[in-house]
Amino acid sequence: MTPLPLRPNETVLWEGAPVPGLHQRGKAVFLMIFGLPFLIIGIACFFFGLHRLTQAPTLSDAGLALFLTAFGLPFAALGAFLVFGPLVEARTASRDIRYALSTRAAYVQRTGRFPSLKVYPITPSTHLELEPGKRASTIWLHARLERDSDGDLGTTKAGFENIAEGEKVFGMIRDLQDKPA
Repeated sequence: MTPLPLRPNETVLWEGAPVPGLHQRGKAVFLMIFGLPFLIIGIACFFFGLHRLTQAPTLSDAGLALFLTAFGLPFAALGAFLVFGPLVEARTASRDIRYALSTRAAYVQRTGRFPSLKVYPITPSTHLELEPGKRASTIWLHARLERDSDGDLGTTKAGFENIAEGEKVFGMIRDLQDKPA
């Protein structure tokens, strides 16, 4: 973790990372089952198109076989993303995400492909939410209403996701809220 841009008289109280593994098993299994037909059909179209390409008697048959081969690629890619994506995320999240709690703010640092550092100030009015889990808990410290591409409002949450010491960190944040600024 690169050094945090701490302000004067600000000290780090806690540092951590997400617990490795699948935490929302139901959601992951649903995505995998939903993506499996896309993966199978995409791979089948791809190889069937390649097979028909080798046996195409005319140029138009070869063109149709090439089209079928190319048609299967996006379906196979989408299926692979849905089937294997949750597994890849479960393995890489603990490596690429670091959390820190200071006397003034919560820091979420991401490394890897899209590095970022987000700072969420801890104030008495900061809305906190604790979601306890079996192996890890999530603390939401920031929520914002955003419009999606259809114009519908949705809530985007941010915080310390899937940490082992959820209750302890939640208590630390509550203590920070109670202290005068």
